[in-house]
Amino acid sequence: MNRRHLLGFLGAAVAMPAMAQDRQIRIGFFPGPYADQFKRAIQPMLEREGYRVTVTELSNAIQPNTAVMDGALDANIFQNRAFMETFNERNRGDLREMLRIPSAPLGLYSRNITALDGIRNGMRVAVPNDPANMGRALAFLASLNLITLDPSVPATRATQRNITGNPRNLQIVPLDAPQMPRALPDVDAAAILGNHVIAAGMLLSSAIALEDPAPEYQIIIVAREGAANAPWLRDLLAAYRSPAFKEFIANDPRSRGFSTPDYWR
Repeated sequence: MNRRHLLGFLGAAVAMPAMAQDRQIRIGFFPGPYADQFKRAIQPMLEREGYRVTVTELSNAIQPNTAVMDGALDANIFQNRAFMETFNERNRGDLREMLRIPSAPLGLYSRNITALDGIRNGMRVAVPNDPANMGRALAFLASLNLITLDPSVPATRATQRNITGNPRNLQIVPLDAPQMPRALPDVDAAAILGNHVIAAGMLLSSAIALEDPAPEYQIIIVAREGAANAPWLRDLLAAYRSPAFKEFIANDPRSRGFSTPDYWR
């Protein structure tokens, strides 16, 4: 979907009177658990507050950001800070992190291996091919002592060129992140983002190992810089911070294994 068509699809409300727009919230998602949690828990809270909520799921990971930049969406919920900062640098963006939310951690998955000691010499290990998530996956593999990375390179910037030690001679295979669950039969193991694990019908608990996401890798609510003081954003953040949403996450089988934000600890 090109930008012109995307704006045509999402931007019908732009011409509405300002007063009518004050009670509407347009949120974009990549299909997966964060959209599901929003629709089942957060959207009903906002609607009880009198908001008209529009949820749009976009299949390209760049579209939710371009739509917020263009004003076709008010906010999006699908990415981590590292991904947002990379987008801002490449697109002269003014997107801003508004709040961290419960996040599905990255994990190491395999069809045939059940423990780290099953990863043997020369095996193929897949990682996401986008820059931010490749660095995250490589840092995770390093935390498992499968590889070592150049310490002078920030984890969010690391690529295969920054691997300084590979004692098991692993073949690192970059793949499109959403397709990685389907690729498991073709590799020995894969470092897969948690939202893609859940979207594929897999369990987070089936991982060989799970990360404890660093702050830059936790999922965030993103809006434009100028929205920071908007009433709709205040109410959106309050819904995510609420005891009701904390209870929902704690008791929802689909959210089992999620890491929780600091303000709930």
